[in-house]
Amino acid sequence: MPDNTNQPREYDAVLGGQNPPPVDGVVLGGLEGAKRSFANSDENYRVLALSQLINYRQEGWDLVIQALKDQSKRVQLAAYKLLRDIPELKVKQAILEFNPYRFFECVYTIDLNRNNAAIAIHPDGKTLVCCDAGGSSYEEPQSDGSIVGGTYIDFKKWDLNTGTNLRTIYKKFGTRINDSPKHLTFSSDAQTLAIGGSQHDSTIRTEIWNFNTEQLIHVISGQPLWESRKRNTITAIALSCDGKILANGNEAGNILVWDLETKQNIYTIKGHSKKITSLALNVDAKILASASLDETIKLWDLRTGNEIYTLVGHESVNGHPYAIVSLAISPNGQMLITSDNKLPICIKLWDLRTGKQVNTLFTHSGQLNFFAFSPDGKIFVNGGRVNIWNLQRQEFLAELRKCPATSVAISPDAQTIVTYIRKLIQVWRVP
Repeated sequence: MPDNTNQPREYDAVLGGQNPPPVDGVVLGGLEGAKRSFANSDENYRVLALSQLINYRQEGWDLVIQALKDQSKRVQLAAYKLLRDIPELKVKQAILEFNPYRFFECVYTIDLNRNNAAIAIHPDGKTLVCCDAGGSSYEEPQSDGSIVGGTYIDFKKWDLNTGTNLRTIYKKFGTRINDSPKHLTFSSDAQTLAIGGSQHDSTIRTEIWNFNTEQLIHVISGQPLWESRKRNTITAIALSCDGKILANGNEAGNILVWDLETKQNIYTIKGHSKKITSLALNVDAKILASASLDETIKLWDLRTGNEIYTLVGHESVNGHPYAIVSLAISPNGQMLITSDNKLPICIKLWDLRTGKQVNTLFTHSGQLNFFAFSPDGKIFVNGGRVNIWNLQRQEFLAELRKCPATSVAISPDAQTIVTYIRKLIQVWRVP
């Protein structure tokens, strides 16, 4: 008997039907057909409908924007992927109000050879850069019979989109034998790298590298590890955006500020009574912020070395002191963010100009040891456990699946976050 042409076949789209469409199915019927499928209770129909609706511009876009609030996260994500590259004003506004970080996944990982590393994303948004140290050491006999040694460091570059290795070079850092440099940091433009460690002669060595030319441009050495029974070991390091000013904090609570062009110590700040835990320079290198185990946060005028003000906002509880362990200055220079080491971790936001506290945020648990900003200052990330926040709304956005990290980098469009901990780099984005 011939087929009944009035009855739907296996892969026909049926109005009002509840069977899910085939994986490679197509929504038929123009705009009206796409609308009907979008109204279907089955998320498979709604996802397929979105790919049709996006082609009908204003009217279709309105429905795809509506899908950003769909009850199905799968539909929300599909709508976001279709809308995010459309420059239309109302679409851009809808994307700004959407939280894609809930969907972030680790899209690839990179294994490093060494335990200490600094990571950054080039302003072009295309290149991930890294310096890792501490994997192996070397010894070199000198003409006087002595032995000078140090450790190898690797400079690496990857294609941020694919994770393809673009460049790896090997350099030497003159630390004590079998002692790797502990402090590595990039300038915000990812072009200048500062590396600090201890030398074989019990002095401190800091190297400044131009990452683009792969050349060592400055060396600061000769600072003793001990002075007046106080340990001078570097505990925090900050580099100005232009790579011209370096600040080192140490175990004794002192801060040494360096002019890297002249290699001169501009001055030494002795305003803290205990170990420096974190340092930050504002964008024009006129203000330095410092945090210490003495429970204070201090702001310094880098032009004079004078203190601007002291903040005491992370109070002791039942007589138990809580140290300020991390701080950062927003890219626009208006906001200071600090954290302590009590549980739950307390994050405080300060108006940098007035020193007034703006808000207090809490993370749930776990160590918090750094902050990182998106280049536009709208998003900031804290770690160890990596939490993502909207600074403008002062709102928690997401946690990267309990991913611990000792360093984080954010792409210029804030659509990619890179984390590092213990020889492993993870790259996160909407898949």
